[in-house]
Amino acid sequence: MQIHGSNGCLIDQFLRDSSNFRDDAYGGSILNRIRLLREVTQAVADAVNADRTGVRLSPNGETQGVRDSDPPPLFTAASEALSSIGIAHLELREPPLDGTFGIGYLGPLASQIHPAFKGPPLLNSDFDVTRARAELDAGTGDPETFGRPFIANPDFPQRVAEGLPLTPDDQRAWFTQGDEGYMDYPRAYVLRWSYRSVEP
Repeated sequence: MQIHGSNGCLIDQFLRDSSNFRDDAYGGSILNRIRLLREVTQAVADAVNADRTGVRLSPNGETQGVRDSDPPPLFTAASEALSSIGIAHLELREPPLDGTFGIGYLGPLASQIHPAFKGPPLLNSDFDVTRARAELDAGTGDPETFGRPFIANPDFPQRVAEGLPLTPDDQRAWFTQGDEGYMDYPRAYVLRWSYRSVEP
């Protein structure tokens, strides 16, 4: 189970100083602003086990007007708190400054946040195979997650493994209610010929 703590939704609103104006135990200091995230995560981990619990955060992006004036210490503290609970993974959605679906107001912060979290750091947003391999080689994230390439390429792992071209996704069909955009992308069928001698 993944807890959605990103993209300007409720937990993200508690985390960031542009949206959290509370003067109680859930507002003000970083320790207070991460309290809801910590309590929700602990409650879920207690219910389904920590090794089946993940959290998604978006440290460097602004969504729905929610941002923070100083993200590195905030998300480092959040990562440390999540690590202490022992969750299975922490996913960071961080669009680059030239992102194609969301743009970071800072560059990705994963390299600063990663050391605070002892589990697998999943990275997300605008990854192609080349960028994903570079982040893997740098040790910043392991693994990277892909969304849009899977929409248009249900056989995405096969295509990557075999160096096959990717079908571009159609953004107009992302949220349709029928088959279009979900069931109508073609698979890459690769013919494999097996040659063997046949005794007469």
